[in-house]
Amino acid sequence: MFWLSLILLYLPFVWVYASPSRHHKAFALKRFWGKLIRILIFCPIEIDYEESMPEEACIVVSNHGSYLDTVFMYEVVRANFLFVGKGELLNWPLFSLFFRKQDIPIRRGQTKAAVEAMNKVGASLKNGLSVALYPEGTIPDNAPALLPFKNGAFKVALEQQVPIVPITWKSNYRVLHDPAKLFSFSLPAKIRVTVHKAVPTKGLTDADLLTLRSQIFQTIDQALNQNHESRS
Repeated sequence: MFWLSLILLYLPFVWVYASPSRHHKAFALKRFWGKLIRILIFCPIEIDYEESMPEEACIVVSNHGSYLDTVFMYEVVRANFLFVGKGELLNWPLFSLFFRKQDIPIRRGQTKAAVEAMNKVGASLKNGLSVALYPEGTIPDNAPALLPFKNGAFKVALEQQVPIVPITWKSNYRVLHDPAKLFSFSLPAKIRVTVHKAVPTKGLTDADLLTLRSQIFQTIDQALNQNHESRS
């Protein structure tokens, strides 16, 4: 369904990205695409907003347990934003269009490229456009358990003094974990997600980076543990 729906919408996406003046329309098309996939795979969604998301530009960080996290993020975050994704996405057929034209690829293990990607994140925030990324950097093999968070998102948030919005995906890993594993468990399930209260960074400095990172990690980890306990 992921690929069939993308093939169906590929020409509209090409048209949208053909002119920078139309790039803002890509977000509405991505929201439609995500909702279409969710309906086609019979997955209702339950979104718990602890409070309204900031009207100002912010950094959205979430756990990453499924390839569906990216697709469904467009339905959860209702204001336009850019994604930061692994550089390998530039090699994906069709999907690479997003990262060639608008979203921000980051190549792991290439320090210069990573710095340039973070500079693009900062420029986006300065222009009032939010950014979403996965601080784990990849999907853990034992998702939904978390990997340690990397510093990049929190460093940029401190530099730009923008709030961080943590998001916890609680069930996407049950629907689709890794599409490369043909016989991995996969069934329709309710998409359950919590959008936590924004964490302000104004007045904080680089000295607060580790504390900030730990706070966001604990927020998401506690939500995942509560979800596991409630299912038990």
